Amino acid sequence: MIEGLKDTILKYAAEGGDMLDVIVGQKDAKDKILASLLAGHHTLIEGPPGVGKTTMAKHIAAAMPPITVVADCPYHCDPQSPVCPRCKAKAAAGEELTPATISGEQRFVRLQGSPDLTAEDLLGDIDPTQAFKYGPQDYRVFLPGKLLKGNRGIVFFDELNRVTEKLQNALLQVLEEGIATIGPYDVDYPAGFMMIATMNPRERAGVEELSDVLLDRFDVVKMGYPETTDMEKSIILKHGLKIDGVQVSDKVLDSVVTLVRSTREDPWRKEMDQPASVRAALSLYEKVQAMARLENRLEASVADVRKVASSSLGSRIKPSPESKFYDDPFKLIEELVSNVLEE
Repeated sequence: MIEGLKDTILKYAAEGGDMLDVIVGQKDAKDKILASLLAGHHTLIEGPPGVGKTTMAKHIAAAMPPITVVADCPYHCDPQSPVCPRCKAKAAAGEELTPATISGEQRFVRLQGSPDLTAEDLLGDIDPTQAFKYGPQDYRVFLPGKLLKGNRGIVFFDELNRVTEKLQNALLQVLEEGIATIGPYDVDYPAGFMMIATMNPRERAGVEELSDVLLDRFDVVKMGYPETTDMEKSIILKHGLKIDGVQVSDKVLDSVVTLVRSTREDPWRKEMDQPASVRAALSLYEKVQAMARLENRLEASVADVRKVASSSLGSRIKPSPESKFYDDPFKLIEELVSNVLEE
């Protein structure tokens, strides 16, 4: 268990509060995520883009209390109990380990899943200038990767199922044992982190199948789109940018939400391989305000929704292969607007 995380979760639970109130709704998913973290388990969140997975992980990290570390130690060693080779060598030589304090946010490390990601990105590599100075086997030449920099914190691995099978294998020892054995070195490096990973739905293009042995290291929790219209409105009003005092009436807000949610519901859902996300709703809400402001108006209109819908949603939806609009998502949005929004 990462220092301070258990106490933080239990404090919210005892007070009846919502530690993840940054996310509107999703109670079942939030409870399961917190239970996994409290149990000390790595967590894999499966869900479509734009439903708040990244926001949730950052919020969890920010809720953690500050900790004391060795100043300038990339592994965040505890001065009273150093674990990395550099700090252990200094302590053995009688050198003072200067303490410093870092916040919860500073204990958060993010990795973006990609087929181009390498084991060196995860674990680290050799600094050739230091290798020339100390020799290639000396621990001082090693530059830690992001997994090792996450020691005593949270590593957020976005889109885990976009990395290759080879890289998935590189994660196994770290997730199972909390250490990383670096190829030519005689030492194991600390990797005592909690991983929160995300995974796009398995049917999405461009994703890799996660191996059974890797999935076995995670608790899997599913997140979906906001459950109700009111929840989606609350998210927009809470997180959407307000532009120069432009007013957005209930009617305009209803139009934004109706348009976005219609991409997830019949009959239009069958036209969508990927419907519009919450991020798309936020974009549309902000853009109708911007359009009104450009035209020197201080109140957005449904006409603004019609005008900007294709540019806000066209890149954020994907027509299904069976749709007659498969090659033209913008035409699909135009048809959607004309059929869904009232005059």
